[in-house]
This record gives sequence, C-alpha cells and structure tokens, in this order.
Amino acid sequence: MWERKLFVLSAPFGQLVYDIAKRFTPNLAVKSTAIDVSGLLNAYNTSLTFLDSEMSEGLEFINKLEMKLEKGFVCLNVRDSTYLARSRSTGWSADRDWSNHDYRDSDIKTYVAAAETLAELGYTVFRMGAIVKEALDSAHPRVIDYATNGMRSEFLDIFLGAFCTFAISVGSGWDSVPTVFRRPLMFVNHLPVFYPSDETLQICRFPKILSDINNGKVLSLNELVDRSVINCLHSHGYADAGVEIRDLSSEELVEAVTEMAQRVEGTFVETPEQKEMQAKLKHILSTHPKLQPSPNYYPIRAQFASCFLSRYPNFLDGLD
Repeated sequence: MWERKLFVLSAPFGQLVYDIAKRFTPNLAVKSTAIDVSGLLNAYNTSLTFLDSEMSEGLEFINKLEMKLEKGFVCLNVRDSTYLARSRSTGWSADRDWSNHDYRDSDIKTYVAAAETLAELGYTVFRMGAIVKEALDSAHPRVIDYATNGMRSEFLDIFLGAFCTFAISVGSGWDSVPTVFRRPLMFVNHLPVFYPSDETLQICRFPKILSDINNGKVLSLNELVDRSVINCLHSHGYADAGVEIRDLSSEELVEAVTEMAQRVEGTFVETPEQKEMQAKLKHILSTHPKLQPSPNYYPIRAQFASCFLSRYPNFLDGLD
C-alpha cells in the first residue's frame, strides 16, 4: 500500500542508500519517527487507500459472518511471548534474548470477560494476532478468535484494523494499523507509563499496575520517576528497582473497555473529580523536567482512563 504512494527501496539496499545520503547530505536524509510532535496525525487524513478490489474482498469477508454488525466491530490485540519465541527458534535475531520484553505480555484468559462485555454492548470482537500462545476461549457468538480459527490473512490484518469501530491493544507493532487509519485506540496492560511516541497520540490507556515489591503498595507517578522506571523498557529494570508488575484483572479490563466504548459512542461522562485528576496529570506530564526536555516538548494528547485514576488515586500523590 505504501508503494502505491511512495518510491520504496527495501533493505539492505535501502539502508545502504540512506546511510550514504545521511553522510553526504545530512540535511536531506531524515529518519522517520513514531513521535508525532507536530500533531500530523490529527491534522491530516491517512495517505493510504484501498483499491476497489481490496474493498470488495474485505466486505465479502464481513458479509459472510453469521451475524449483523450492530455497532460495528472491535479489534482486540493481546501480546504474549510466543511470536518472539518462535522467531528466535527459526533464526530471526536468534542470538538475541527477548525475555527482557516479557513485561509487555499478558494472559488472553483475563480478556474473555472484557470481550464478552463488548459483545453484549452490540459489538463484534475480533481477537487479532498472527502467532499466539492460546485461543480466546469464549462461547459468545460475537467474540471471534480470528487469530486461531483459520480466518486470518495479512490482508485482513490491515482491513480490520483500518475499519474497526475502535481497537483495544497493549502497545505492539500491529497498533500501527489503527493508528495509520485514525481509528480510536485504547492501550490496556501497557508499559512503560511514559513513552513519547505514545504520549503524542490521541489514545486512552490503562497501564499495568506497578507496586513496591516488598510491601505491595501501588506506586505513584512521582515514585516511578524517582525509581527511574517511568519509561523503563526492560523487565530487569523494574525488578532491579524493586518494582512488581501486575497485569490488570478481568474486572479492571471490563471497566476499561466499557469506558472506551462509551467514549467512542459519546456517552461517557467524567465526574468533576476525574476531570480534576485528568487536568492535574496532564499538567505534570507536560512540564515534569524528568519527562520533558522542555515544557510541552512532547505534546500530551494521550490520557489515562478515568476508571484507572478513580481506582488508583494515589497515582497522583505528591504532584503539585
């Protein structure tokens, strides 16, 4: 799809051309970034389009479903360790230990209630994924384990992400699809708590719960900054800082996806206390000297789920 819009040089030749251009024309060779400082995703529509034949293929798939899409459909993407484990065993980056990314994984079984909640609200839920550890075990007719039931194709990975009503994900590569096509997106079980490429996107998120490994106390934003894990990208970094990582419970995931559905539908109403907490948190994330090179350098367009702030009000402890 990009090749229909741009002239593309694939690796390794493309990388060689870029390296040469960077050396001799440093002002012209610009490396891409996922950090949307200028708000381009908000200012412009997607550049990618589907051919008529592709639209027909995608709609044919939708029309074959044995159900009416009352409110459209939701894509659910849950990361586990299986993809990287399979990649290691087959030679891709075989010499690299990916276990330090395990902090990003979560258990698909804890998402069943959330998926069924969305289904009861009238959405059809597609569990996404190419190589996954286990199936999403639900008997609800509107919950479709697309990742394991033989439906999946690379084309449909893109089509579903491009036309979903909204997506629930955990922060992984597939998120680029709903992002590129400007679909509403929520991150759950997401870490790190502060990451520039996420902060500049208009997403809603409910992060994993970080607590003191000795006493179990849920840590505040200030404490996460003090322990240097606010933007930690390695499992050992959390352990070394005495931080325990807890995945969201099924109940918390139900709260999160329900709030997201209400936000998309325009029916979500924040309490005055939640509005105050949101404003306070955004101010801190926009100005904290250990998070921003200068105030508002990374524009904060993301926000935490209000149900997260209500459940864990001590997250804002010590913030002025």
